[in-house]
Amino acid sequence: MKSLLGVLILVLGIVTIAVAEPSISASLSETVTDLDHPVQLEIKIENARVTRPPTIFANGLSINFAGTSSRTQILNFRASTITTFTYIVTPTKEGTYDIPPVEVSAGGKTYRTSSLTLKVIHNDSNNAGHPGTSDKPYFGELVVPKDSAYVGEQIPIELRFYFNQRIQYQPYPQGQYPIFDGEGFVTKKYPDPSEKQFELNGRPYHVVVYKTALTGVKPGKLELQSATQSFLISTPFGSRSSPGFLDPFEDYQQQVVDVKTNGASIDIKALPAADRPASFSGAVGDFTLATSAQPSKTRTGDPVSMKVEIKGLGNFDRMEQPKLTNIEGWRTYQPSEETEALDDLGLSAVKTFSYPLVAEKPVSNLPIVEFSYFDPNAEKYVTLKSSPLNIQVDGERLPDLSVPPVSLGAQGAPQPKPQPIPDVLDIQTRPPAPASFLPLTAQPVFWIGQAIPAGGFLLLSFGLWFKNARIASLPHRTLNREKRALWKKIDASDNRPEVLQAAVRILELDIVAQTRSKAGYRKSLEDLIGEEGLPADLRSDVRELVAARGATVYGHLGSEFLTEEERTRIKSVLNRWKAAA
Repeated sequence: MKSLLGVLILVLGIVTIAVAEPSISASLSETVTDLDHPVQLEIKIENARVTRPPTIFANGLSINFAGTSSRTQILNFRASTITTFTYIVTPTKEGTYDIPPVEVSAGGKTYRTSSLTLKVIHNDSNNAGHPGTSDKPYFGELVVPKDSAYVGEQIPIELRFYFNQRIQYQPYPQGQYPIFDGEGFVTKKYPDPSEKQFELNGRPYHVVVYKTALTGVKPGKLELQSATQSFLISTPFGSRSSPGFLDPFEDYQQQVVDVKTNGASIDIKALPAADRPASFSGAVGDFTLATSAQPSKTRTGDPVSMKVEIKGLGNFDRMEQPKLTNIEGWRTYQPSEETEALDDLGLSAVKTFSYPLVAEKPVSNLPIVEFSYFDPNAEKYVTLKSSPLNIQVDGERLPDLSVPPVSLGAQGAPQPKPQPIPDVLDIQTRPPAPASFLPLTAQPVFWIGQAIPAGGFLLLSFGLWFKNARIASLPHRTLNREKRALWKKIDASDNRPEVLQAAVRILELDIVAQTRSKAGYRKSLEDLIGEEGLPADLRSDVRELVAARGATVYGHLGSEFLTEEERTRIKSVLNRWKAAA
């Protein structure tokens, strides 16, 4: 069965070859060359039997026959034969030359190729702008758009690696990026490289382009010696393949090469000290400022999120948070930061600062944002200020945790009033019981009669006492139950905001337990912290605990994970507070 199938395929192939229409094509290995570099010309004849190479002639070119090759291929059950005639084309002078169509006769018909054009250029081996472009099949170039900049200014640069069209290449190892020689500067992270086709001195090249940004960190002359990138290249032994195509029948030599660029020099200038704003923190570029806040209506003690967007072109990675002014009546916390890049390098971006704010009293305006930067194009400092934003805040003024409590001076803490001593009840006398010949205590009926009502009375009294005791102790038991749950949370939870909230709640429950018996009188946590009898170190630790709770819960700042060291410190403050109370 296999033999029969093979015979059928062979017969089909022979029939296909017999009936297929012949075709002829011509190609040059390179369309641009110089006087020192011959190129190859190939004439491919498909599905026709031609044994003699065609004659080719062109003015200004020396064309010599180099050899013949033949092969048969089967593709999609379609067989074809290809005969290739190879010629070596050597230029004799500069200029642009047309190679006329080549005619081939087969089966009583004449077939013609299309004409070809070869450009011969002068080889400038002393090209200062692109060192190494004389006769090398690959070389590198460093492109720096300016020769001077300020400290902190980001300079976009390109690293270009040129390869002859017949060379196959890839970075080696995969994922490696160019390495700079030099010091006194930092570079941004490379994005993925791009590939382009450039024409340099009339010769086409495949070019791998790496983009980055360079920033000088100190004033002076910045010398960039070179940048190096390793590539795995495949170079053909001969000159047979067409540009951009890999001939599977051609031999290639692979090797790892380090391709270096030229160097460059940049004058890094110091930022001027004159007229430098106090709010300047190192931003260099050109920026705009916009602010917004949510919600627009709130109450004292509730958090407000104020967003500050800085957009433009510059060193966003070195930009610090803007300064807030007109903050009276507000508690401000450290903002969170987020940067959205608008280009592949991140030079153009939008940086958003989200400020958590808490109003201490009714106010109608949010704080003013002030941001300063240095504009290298105008060579001056610029200060941006946000427009006033209105907000409606209702409620009572919050206690100011930053102000120490007022001292009570020589006046001592109020002493509890002594409880009044109850009056002694009058002694009541009763007439003596009538005499009896048999003592009453010796009569069994007496004890039985006494035991029944006494037992009932005791049971009733105990029930009433137990009920009243349960009712009276209900608030105390509720507080203790909540405190036990909070202590368990402090011992078991690793969530820092949760533990801080539980610790402050325990302090508040202690205050409720101390003042619940006094109708109409309640102390706040701030009042109890400010009492004279509280040790100064404990007062400071409790204030720090309350402030940490505010920053974490309202400001959403700080670590979400609680360390064992901080857990131990919190428990120590609570135990000392309980002992002092």
